[in-house]
Amino acid sequence: MIAAIASQQFLSLRRQRVLGVLGGTMLGVTVLAGVLGWSSHQTIVGVYDEATKLLASRGTAAPPNPFLLKPPLAMLSNMVIYITMIGALAALVLGHVTIADDEASGIGRLLFSRRVTRVQYALGKLGASAAVLGATLISCAATSLVTAGLVNRTRPTAGEAVRILGFFSLSWLYLMAFAVVGMVTVLIARRRSLGLCMAIGVWLVITFAVPQFTSGLRPTQSLNPIVDPVSTSQRFFRATSRARPWSIAEQFKEASGRILATAPSEHAGMTAQRILPLALVVTALAIVLIRLVHTHDFSKGAHRD
Repeated sequence: MIAAIASQQFLSLRRQRVLGVLGGTMLGVTVLAGVLGWSSHQTIVGVYDEATKLLASRGTAAPPNPFLLKPPLAMLSNMVIYITMIGALAALVLGHVTIADDEASGIGRLLFSRRVTRVQYALGKLGASAAVLGATLISCAATSLVTAGLVNRTRPTAGEAVRILGFFSLSWLYLMAFAVVGMVTVLIARRRSLGLCMAIGVWLVITFAVPQFTSGLRPTQSLNPIVDPVSTSQRFFRATSRARPWSIAEQFKEASGRILATAPSEHAGMTAQRILPLALVVTALAIVLIRLVHTHDFSKGAHRD
């Protein structure tokens, strides 16, 4: 029954063109990251070539090519921000639709008249969202492998391919948190529109408010793929910085930087510690979802919309 519910949800998302919009959006930003990386490469190389000619005319040796000093996967730094901004919002909508449509259409009332438990229903919805996000991010990973080869003008090494897959696996976990938030808020709110507004509010808190409290980061600084805490010398931020390990947006960005080797390296165990809070948050949200599905009255869904 879990597989049947997931399959039905997948077909419903395809009919509503949610799959096309989600996949097109994520592939679009992945290509955009590649274009920006290629443009940056061309600019750096062009300036370096002109500087080399000028120095040669003066009999001065040219310094090393600055592009060779950049990490091979530096072009994916933009993807870290795209995931936290665009990807998270898309995941919220995905989670919202998977529950809200059943209430609006009355399917929820009919479904539980059959031999379907509420746990199976919740797990089927989770499975459908996980599969959709997984397939989307696999496509993004394949696109990133191609664009990395084009930007660096060399075939990605096995290590670079593993790093790209690791980054998009972490991105899948991060986006699952927001997909579940989208489901939970539908079950809590009295109206469908209110549920979506609540979900966006959670996204704003996680993406902007929490980093500002735990690291003293201004909202614009939260868009930096490499988080550098500031103002921790102040008494207020010394106290709130203790909650920083649970700021999943910051931990996602830092773990991504380590996985992609665009940030200073650290022990693998430390990177795993950064990922652990995110995994715990997703697990806790899934448990909350199952509990809410158990107590939710789906027969009143259509009257609330």
